[in-house]
Amino acid sequence: MGWISWFCSLEGHEYMVDIDEAFIKDHFNLFNLPTTLSKDKFKQCIKMILAPHSPNEEDLADEQFLELNQEASDLYGLIHARYINSSIGLAKVYHKFLQGLYGHCPRALCDRQKVLPVGLSDSLKVSRFKVYCPRCEEVYIPKFRSVNIDGAFFGTSFPHHF
Repeated sequence: MGWISWFCSLEGHEYMVDIDEAFIKDHFNLFNLPTTLSKDKFKQCIKMILAPHSPNEEDLADEQFLELNQEASDLYGLIHARYINSSIGLAKVYHKFLQGLYGHCPRALCDRQKVLPVGLSDSLKVSRFKVYCPRCEEVYIPKFRSVNIDGAFFGTSFPHHF
C-alpha cells in the first residue's frame, strides 16, 4: 500500500478520493502550489506522497517525519481540491455521493437529499469541511463531528462545479 492509499484509509479520510499518480506528476496540476512551501520541502512532500510504501511505526515515531508528513498531508489536500474538479475526480466523488457517504440534508423538506462536501475557504486551516445541500442550497456542519478534514481539501466551488 502506498502513501496515498494509507492516507485515504485513515479514520475520517474516507471522504477523500485517491488521486491518480499521473495527476500529481503533471506539473500543470501543481501550478502555484510550491509557493506554499520551500522548493526543497515541496519536492520532499511530493516524493512522500508518491512513495510506493506506507509509513511504518518507526517512521511515525520520528518527529521530523511527522512534520514532513503534516506538510505532505496539507499539500495532498490542496491537490485533492484540484483533482476532484477533473472528470476522473468528479466520477470518484459521484460514486461516493450516490452511496450517501457525505450524509443527507438535515431539513425535513429536503426529503433526505444527499449532500456534497464543501469548504468555506480555499486557504488551509481556516475551517473544516461542511456539507452543501443541492436542494435547499444551504451549507451545514456535518453530523459526523469527529471528522477533522480541512475545508480547503474540497474547495469553495466544488458543489457548484459538481
